[in-house]
Amino acid sequence: MINQENVEKLFDCLDQSAILYYENKKLPYLEGLVRACENILANSVVEEDLNLKNQLKNLIDGIKDLDFQKEEIRKSFQYACLRGLKHANISNHMITPESVGIFISYLVNKLYLNRNLTILDPLIGSGNLITGLANNLDGEINLIGVDLDMTYYKLAQALFGMLEYGEQVFYQDILTFNNYSADLLVTDFSGIEQNDIYKIIKHSYNLLNEDSFFISVIDNAFFDDELLRDFIYEVKDMWHFFGMIVLPVSLFKNNHKSLFILQKIGSNFIRPEKFLVAEVPDFGNEQEMMKVINLLNDWFERIEFYRVREKNEKNNGS
Repeated sequence: MINQENVEKLFDCLDQSAILYYENKKLPYLEGLVRACENILANSVVEEDLNLKNQLKNLIDGIKDLDFQKEEIRKSFQYACLRGLKHANISNHMITPESVGIFISYLVNKLYLNRNLTILDPLIGSGNLITGLANNLDGEINLIGVDLDMTYYKLAQALFGMLEYGEQVFYQDILTFNNYSADLLVTDFSGIEQNDIYKIIKHSYNLLNEDSFFISVIDNAFFDDELLRDFIYEVKDMWHFFGMIVLPVSLFKNNHKSLFILQKIGSNFIRPEKFLVAEVPDFGNEQEMMKVINLLNDWFERIEFYRVREKNEKNNGS
């Protein structure tokens, strides 16, 4: 159970630290936020200005005895990111709503029998989507993130550190990234050009293990593109277009979005006889939401498809 008081206390520490860096060192809020995370992790402050150093140290001393859950940390960091983006007059479209990450965790639990996963986000942004997903999954989770924007790279790196998800965040163009293979790819394509989406999907084939899934948040306009049919034909032997789930309109101010689910065609691949499609109501409408969940549960029970690592699970006697 999340302790909202903990969320507020950690946010205050991050926020006030970033403001102090801005007021005293003229650092942008988001850069101050990254430094605040570094201070918390080190439980110390490297700073020549003794007055500033003492103020920053007092802030981290105020939270050092608190035991934070991972979701409390992620929420606090997300709130600080949103403030920082507003402060810098930058669009917050790269911060995926947390309810989307929670819903994707539901889908992953349906698609994967083995929950020990390496998850890659090829456009990690601030890291909110992939960490929100990981925080809601059981099992040993290994996270990898890639981004070509230095600000987002530093933010994701700071969040990974705070959540103890390691240091596998890379400042790189995903189209040149070939170092790792993952069990699951998840990303938010908001703000990405259509042709670049096609390129990333094709390139990601080489980054994903056989029969595994690629789940993306994508503008609904993607499905109206006149070149989509040609793209589907081009990748038909690489990817199976597994499903589309329309997300609530209330989550996004401008563009309506969906979850687009692909499965890499491998040696164990089973082509489902039916496309997975659903429209999700407002997440706050519990009655309507349960109707959709029941429909999805029914689809997963009735339709045969390859659940990742299914054979390994059976061979281990599970």
